[in-house]
Amino acid sequence: MKPLDRYRFFERRGRLSLLLPAIILATLWFFSGNPVLSQEEFDLWRKVKTGQERLFSWREAAGTLASPDDSGADPWRTGLIGIEWSPITTTLGPVEAKRTAADPLWSVYTLRRFRDTGLRKGDRVVLLSSSSFPGLVFSILAAVEHYGLDLVWIHSLGSSTWGANRPDLPWPRIASFLRKEGFISARPEWYTLGGVNETALDMSPEGREILTLAAEEDKAPLLDADNLDTMISMKTGIVRSAAPRLVILIGGSHSTFGGREIVPPGGGLYDRTDLGRIDAGDGVFRKVLEDGIPVLHFLSMRSLSSAAGIPYDGRPLPRFRGGAGNLASAAGLAFFFLFLICFRRWARDGQ
Repeated sequence: MKPLDRYRFFERRGRLSLLLPAIILATLWFFSGNPVLSQEEFDLWRKVKTGQERLFSWREAAGTLASPDDSGADPWRTGLIGIEWSPITTTLGPVEAKRTAADPLWSVYTLRRFRDTGLRKGDRVVLLSSSSFPGLVFSILAAVEHYGLDLVWIHSLGSSTWGANRPDLPWPRIASFLRKEGFISARPEWYTLGGVNETALDMSPEGREILTLAAEEDKAPLLDADNLDTMISMKTGIVRSAAPRLVILIGGSHSTFGGREIVPPGGGLYDRTDLGRIDAGDGVFRKVLEDGIPVLHFLSMRSLSSAAGIPYDGRPLPRFRGGAGNLASAAGLAFFFLFLICFRRWARDGQ
């Protein structure tokens, strides 16, 4: 073979040998998800983070933090961590889960789920939220408004430990500050008191009075029902009347799963086909899925944060991590270095 022919053969073989790893690496990248935020997503993350910083400073000046400097309960200065117990506290909840729920990255996670479900600007969504996770409520409201969705919102005022459970700062007053500062604009169409039957049957008269006054200050009516079945029917009726493209559920209020004891699903995006593999209870969650409306649910923060690539009780950063993305990255690096070791770039023909 002439020298020029050998050179051309070597050139063609080199190109083909580089094509295969390029295809493999591109495949790994495609299936790894996208840990890096786009400029639009970063702007949303920054808006929520700035809102948290402003809220923390306001609470610090007003003396409504959990402790003098809140360094223990709220080390990342989100302003969305409550206290351990109060007259408006309904159940127990770990402070680590509440810190995780306050990560601004949930706003981006929610934005991506909107895209996954094919939502468009102007589509209607229903939000059924709980004061147990004020961080999630803020992030999701920010994502809904950023995406330009039409929102119908019912909010439960009672809170588990470390949520929006300060008697002098229930959720409506937190939301009022965020609206005044321009970080959100939405106001609930209805409140419920939360707790048993979502009418605070397990709460002291003092607690019920605090939440009733908070709802009145926010000029939103309270949904009232004689029993749990009636509350479930009322909420389900509101959802059906709204005819939403998506229902967003934050927390596990009494009406969400109904009266019987179940092991709630871990959270994420659900549709009617999931009813065969999960125990959806006998509340609003099941009835909405049976109607064929997809549900984006936030509850078990440890498992959900792991699946979402958001650190559990870690420092908030504008980047997803964990899950398939890290595995694909590690596999890609391993393959790349193996290829370098085996690639005989300078070998001559016949050697």
